[in-house]
Amino acid sequence: MSFLTSERLKTFLRYVVTGGTSAVVDLSIFTGEIALHVPIKVAASLSFCVAAAVNYTLTSLFVFRTTRTLRGFALFFAVALLGMAINVSVTVFGAPLIRLGPVLSPVLAKVAGIGTAFLFNFWLNSVFVFGGHGRRLTGAAPR
Repeated sequence: MSFLTSERLKTFLRYVVTGGTSAVVDLSIFTGEIALHVPIKVAASLSFCVAAAVNYTLTSLFVFRTTRTLRGFALFFAVALLGMAINVSVTVFGAPLIRLGPVLSPVLAKVAGIGTAFLFNFWLNSVFVFGGHGRRLTGAAPR
């Protein structure tokens, strides 16, 4: 049996949409915080947390079509914290390497951080968070 089934590909594409939406939220908040001179570590962490809450809601409803629960959110957030460590690390260490100005350099480093954490988060979410732990929404398509 092939790892890349058509259903897994559809799930991944839905995850790209929710991940992209969450990345826009993350990057928008981060950019605003940087413009307000919030330190990079704080800005990257806060924007990631807001985006994680948005991502859990969208991923539950649209990607894996499960009901949202406090337990599910706690597990999702635990995985998100691992992704955040990757995201923030790439952002913090990458910003000084990009020399395009005080706002653009951290923003481009943040984009790299988001991209680096994306596949890691998808794998953990599909295996551990939504891999049969949630209740399907009524009438939801199979995963």
